[in-house]
Amino acid sequence: MTDSTKFLQALEEFVLLGKSAPGAAAVANIQKCISSPNCFVFSELLELPNVQALANDAEHAKWVEVLRLFAYGSYMDYKKQKSTAPDSLPDLTDPQLTKLKQLSLITIASTEPSKLTYPDLQSLLDIPTIRLLEDLIISAIYASLLDAKLDTANQRVEVSSTAGRDVAPGDISNMIAALESWSASCDSVLTEIETQIANIQALAVTQRKEQLAYEKLVEEKRKAAEKDGSKGKRVMDHSDSQGFGPGDDEMDLDDGPFDDQGGARKTRKGGNKMFSRKR
Repeated sequence: MTDSTKFLQALEEFVLLGKSAPGAAAVANIQKCISSPNCFVFSELLELPNVQALANDAEHAKWVEVLRLFAYGSYMDYKKQKSTAPDSLPDLTDPQLTKLKQLSLITIASTEPSKLTYPDLQSLLDIPTIRLLEDLIISAIYASLLDAKLDTANQRVEVSSTAGRDVAPGDISNMIAALESWSASCDSVLTEIETQIANIQALAVTQRKEQLAYEKLVEEKRKAAEKDGSKGKRVMDHSDSQGFGPGDDEMDLDDGPFDDQGGARKTRKGGNKMFSRKR
């Protein structure tokens, strides 16, 4: 069961009574509702015809206004109105004031989170001591109004989330505008993300083409180098096959042109030979 469902179920009995309770009975029903420790939503009761009819009675109208504060307002609103027009609102009991302060914690956390310090909360909610403030916050946490932790070292309340409160009729248009603005922002961000994705994909394609071109060039250079190396090796092999070696150009000077007796030395085929080059 969600917290909102639990709160609505707690309100249900007061709504059923309110449908058939006019005048003073309707006022008594309101008083019980705002004193109930489990009831934290009130708009369904506030919208009942019998409750709205109380606004036409000067004595009962103040209870309609109080119920409106419990639904949409805060302890700060109650204190301000009470100081400027004391008779416009009734005096509340301690349990009723405590509940209104618990609801005010939701409002402060949602609209003015910077004021979740102990000194600010004590001032806003008229709580004289830190101990009483922490007791109020802990009671709100146990009532599922806040998901929060007390940072006693820094004298601050760290709120993670809050329960929802009733939405005032005048706030609906503001909520719609806020949602439309949020939706437009989401569309803008989505468009930007899609553009960036397209740019990244295009860059990846370009880089891939450049990589392939580079690899192709490297392969061509490698093949050309291998071809040149093979050609040079063939030239050297051909030179060796022609008989040129270390001694190819040496003259055969071991024998002179004359024999030991001073005569001309004969060649193998006859005749004189001054020099002989090996072939």
